[in-house]
Parts: sequence; structure tokens; C-alpha cells
Amino acid sequence: MIIVQSTFELIPDSKPEALVLMKDMVTLCRKEYGCLSYEYYEGVTETNRVILFQEWENADCLQAHYQTEHMDSFIANLSRHLQSPIITRSYLAQEETPPKAKASDAAPKPQQTIH
Repeated sequence: MIIVQSTFELIPDSKPEALVLMKDMVTLCRKEYGCLSYEYYEGVTETNRVILFQEWENADCLQAHYQTEHMDSFIANLSRHLQSPIITRSYLAQEETPPKAKASDAAPKPQQTIH
């Protein structure tokens, strides 16, 4: 699985327009073959900071995504709303299946307390 994280800052006055672009992009990208997740998040303290978190089955699926018309259109339209460049990082995640526990190995879960 490929994980991609992109971070950028929006111009405050044009944020509502940018949000519409991002919502449309989520709808389109989630329909793409190999898209496991695709979502934008707003910063809690930096409310104009946006983080895009996406997961793809493999590198071929991600590269196909980068070649779509809606990706080209999105980047072209988003650029006028950006206060800073987009910073993108990609990660390769190894999916691991945890070993099955035997019934005799199961320990009782500790109680959780609320503070």
C-alpha cells in the first residue's frame, strides 16, 4: 500500500472556494481503481492548513491517479487558492497480518479508567 500525505496553506479569503474543489476531488478520487482512502483535514490551530491523506493499493494505481483529468484540473484550480506550495510525502506501507492468538494465550484486558 502507498500512503501519500500532502500539506498546504490556503489563502483565508478563498478558503470556501477551495473547500468546494476539495470536496469534488474526494468524490472523484474515491471512485478510482485502487483508491483505499482519500480525505482532507483542517488544522486545529492553523485553520488554513490542510492535510490530504490518501491510501492507494500500489504505485501503479497512484500513478494512474496522477494522470487523470480531474487531477490536472484540480491542481490548476487550487493553485490560485494557495498561500504556500504543496508539500507531498509518500510512504510504502507493508501490510502485516498479526499472528493468531491461541485461546489459552489470551490474557484478560485491563480495565480502563477515565481521568
